[in-house]
Amino acid sequence: MLLVFEPLISSALWLTLAVGVGALLAWYAWRRPWGVAPGRWAAIITLMAGSAALVLGILLNPTWQERIPPPAGKPRLTILIDDSASMAATDMPGGRTRFAAAAEITRETAARLADRFDVSAATFSNELRPVAITGLNELGGHAPAGMETDLAGALQSGVDVQRPAGQAVLLLSDGNHNAGGGAPRVLSALSVVRAADAPVFTKTFGTDAEIHDLSVRLYAPQQLSFIEQTVPVTALLRRRGRAPEAVSVSLLLDDKEIARQSAYIAGDAETEIRFDVTQKEKGLYRYEVRIDPFPGEATQVNNYGTFLLRVVDEPIRVLLVEGKPYWDSKFLARTLSSDPSVELVSVVRMSEGRYLERTLKRERPAKPGDAAPEPMTDATTTTEATTPNAANRPAGPGPVTESWRVLTGTEDILLGALASGSYQVVVLGRESEPFLSEAAVESLREWVSTESGALVCFRGQPTAQVGERLERLMPVQWNAFGESRFRMTLTDRGRDMRWFGAIGGGGGTGGGDILPHLPTLATSTRSDGTKPLATVLASAVDAAGNEKPVVTFQPYGGGRVVVVEGAGMWRWAFLPPAYAEHDSTYGTLWQSLLRWLVSGAALLPNQEMALRTDQVTFGTSETASATLVMRKTASQSQVPGIELTGEAIEGTRSLTPTPAGEGLGTFRVLFGELPEGRYRARIAGRKPGESGSETVFDVRSLMEEQLDLRARPDLMARIAASTGGIELTADSPAEITRTFTAHLDKGKVDRIRKTPAWDRWWVLVGAFGLWVTTWGVRRNSGLV
Repeated sequence: MLLVFEPLISSALWLTLAVGVGALLAWYAWRRPWGVAPGRWAAIITLMAGSAALVLGILLNPTWQERIPPPAGKPRLTILIDDSASMAATDMPGGRTRFAAAAEITRETAARLADRFDVSAATFSNELRPVAITGLNELGGHAPAGMETDLAGALQSGVDVQRPAGQAVLLLSDGNHNAGGGAPRVLSALSVVRAADAPVFTKTFGTDAEIHDLSVRLYAPQQLSFIEQTVPVTALLRRRGRAPEAVSVSLLLDDKEIARQSAYIAGDAETEIRFDVTQKEKGLYRYEVRIDPFPGEATQVNNYGTFLLRVVDEPIRVLLVEGKPYWDSKFLARTLSSDPSVELVSVVRMSEGRYLERTLKRERPAKPGDAAPEPMTDATTTTEATTPNAANRPAGPGPVTESWRVLTGTEDILLGALASGSYQVVVLGRESEPFLSEAAVESLREWVSTESGALVCFRGQPTAQVGERLERLMPVQWNAFGESRFRMTLTDRGRDMRWFGAIGGGGGTGGGDILPHLPTLATSTRSDGTKPLATVLASAVDAAGNEKPVVTFQPYGGGRVVVVEGAGMWRWAFLPPAYAEHDSTYGTLWQSLLRWLVSGAALLPNQEMALRTDQVTFGTSETASATLVMRKTASQSQVPGIELTGEAIEGTRSLTPTPAGEGLGTFRVLFGELPEGRYRARIAGRKPGESGSETVFDVRSLMEEQLDLRARPDLMARIAASTGGIELTADSPAEITRTFTAHLDKGKVDRIRKTPAWDRWWVLVGAFGLWVTTWGVRRNSGLV
């Protein structure tokens, strides 16, 4: 034990007090009263000096220091070796792989430090896997194959917060964290490491290695279409390194090539390529876009992309309601009626209590066994479906029956239409108050939420005053404003929709670029802001330079709500001669919007239930999953099982869906991690080919690890600096061991227990006794 002084006040202040106290005592001692004997006076001065000295001594805070012996046992050294596929890169000295170099350092370090540390080792990619010390010699022959690098998870799992003997971590990796969350997630995980007082020493392997590769990425891997409708299959091609720029791309249907194109990929940019497909029968069709490989390619697992086309024979049923006859509603009805995949019912309020209903119904082609159609009455006429640009559209499914009738009375038209369950899309025009009773609005909200309906307000605010119930549905909020005109421009999210390239002949891929040059739109309201879940697809800039939403959507339950601001869009169909080639922009926009809305619907009108995979392609380390959606009437009965078959599994696996918690009728199906291959899932007990009863998906090794081989010494250095370790730059295992131990020794601090010497009961009693004795003697001498 060692006695040291840790003053409670500054040294200068203490010295000043000591000098002052000494001077006062000397002055007081010099003035001895004549009535006090010299001996008694000397005793009094001694007692007073002792009392003052005791106070000054306490202010010096005398403290006993005692060295605490270290905890029993050795400190722990955990060596974490990156086992991901990028560690197989051969860019280390001598042509060795990164993993082989890390394995050598692991063996040498464990052998040299075994007498000082309790050494443990583990490999990691997406999870930590312990390695026996006796098996370190076998690491050199191991082939790293992990599909991701999770530095955050490895560091959190590699420390023991209950290790009293101390610990340190040696991290051997290329630092290329790709498990999600980026560098912020890794740095956040270091809080656990710091809490365990475990310094991390890092050693980075590799360089900015260049890889040579071609890849295919499908823009929209799942689409819904009508029979004989032309659907684009759009793929994005990318090259890396010295991969060829001129490539050949093929389109396969059920592994049979049906089309081929040549493409040129410049630099590292993505190049778009498009195939148009059509089917004459309903069903689920699996296409592949495949790019031909080249010698020396890093991997071929990303040389193809899977595209699923779900073809239905039920048209898109649209209800259009308008408070007054307008050119906008007239041209919209004409555009929708020209689409062979749309059945339209439009209701326009002509006067108080008088509505004009127009119905266009498409007859499906007759099949063997179908009953003969009923004869038409005098109230209907039959016409062939024609369009302004018929040359670019597929043939319709059959004749169109068009009927007109006048509705009178006070019946709730919208409420009755929604109750029929026949519609997928409802389009509201302006001045729609007659259709939006409280009961109709509540029914509309329920229809969008639980029946996956789509609501479109195609001329902005549908009513003069938006009630509270209707306002909950809307993605934007409005305020009255003077009439203004504007031109719309697609946002980045709107361009990603590729609506103007989604229909053959529909304006081309650059259709969005023409929007700022089209005739202006007019509005008398102003969108003051969007809801938190809303997404702006197109916007306009007002006179003050503020960007305002023009086309906005938000999800609502299982459905979607879209608001299109402005009137006068019908003039887009009558463009000046300079823009005649873009006459189809108006029709293309609405056709693309409808298909996008319907493709996002969980259920079609004729479906009681539907099975959809969450992705078309899963990785072997991912949990393959699907969603089963059932209507309320069907979900109240027993939920059917799901049967899974595939080329990489034996027989049929049966799975039980579990409620997803997203509302009545939504269930999750977890297939688990599956080996590479193609799989088909179907609803047990449903007829083969029944709409929505089955889906397909692929599982493959998504080897991003093989495509991004860049080392990240910057991240590794930040890990070391944040935890009290250092970055090890030497390549020799012996030098790494010396640097490691030297840094630990330099930062080693003895644990000391400090105990104030005056913090004892007897010290306090003695001090109190001394003060009382001094006071008593002075009083007895007549000095008090």
